[in-house]
Amino acid sequence: MNKWTLIVPAGGVGSRIGANRPKQYLEIAGHPILIYTLKALDKHFNQPKFIIAMATEWVEYLAPFLKDAGLHDRCTIVEGGKERYDSVKNALQKVTTPWVGVHDAVRPFVSKQTIERLCESIVNHAAVIPVIELTESLRHKTSSGTEAVDRALFMKVQTPQCFHLEHLHAAYEHPFNQTVTDDARLVEQTGVTIHTVSGNAENIKITTPTDLMLATHLLTTQ
Repeated sequence: MNKWTLIVPAGGVGSRIGANRPKQYLEIAGHPILIYTLKALDKHFNQPKFIIAMATEWVEYLAPFLKDAGLHDRCTIVEGGKERYDSVKNALQKVTTPWVGVHDAVRPFVSKQTIERLCESIVNHAAVIPVIELTESLRHKTSSGTEAVDRALFMKVQTPQCFHLEHLHAAYEHPFNQTVTDDARLVEQTGVTIHTVSGNAENIKITTPTDLMLATHLLTTQ
């Protein structure tokens, strides 16, 4: 039996991309970005269960795409909340498998190798996330301006972020805090150590028009 359930919060508006619909439902070559994301996860996690947190008005739109992709029988739809925190918490109530991953709806390029590293590590660690090294210089804001920092001390965090179910449940007993931007930080606040594995550079989160242009190129030339 597959031990994985993947939560995909898909209730966001995505205003930064400047489109007429939420970015996860923007279509590339006739399919919404969310479907490309789900298909990548489905392939690399070997047919897990899915819980998609989304706004009710988009459920009917998404249904035929899920069916065409052969995913409808393993997808549970829950109501997306006002905040990402609310969406994940709603979805979490439906998880019954021992391992759970949370993945951004607009990250369709996570690689097989990244998933393999996560699956190997979750056996021995309560929380595992993919990260990549920074390649650009960083500066830290100060009261008097900015100052250079050592980029080797920092990493860029990706998804899916993966956990033993009981630890993610315990983390979501804590109230919403707008400074907590991902599940790993929420789990870390409960005292759980976050283990990291190498992600893949192309596992971008489609957020800006430039990201969308790159994603369109990658998805239509594969």
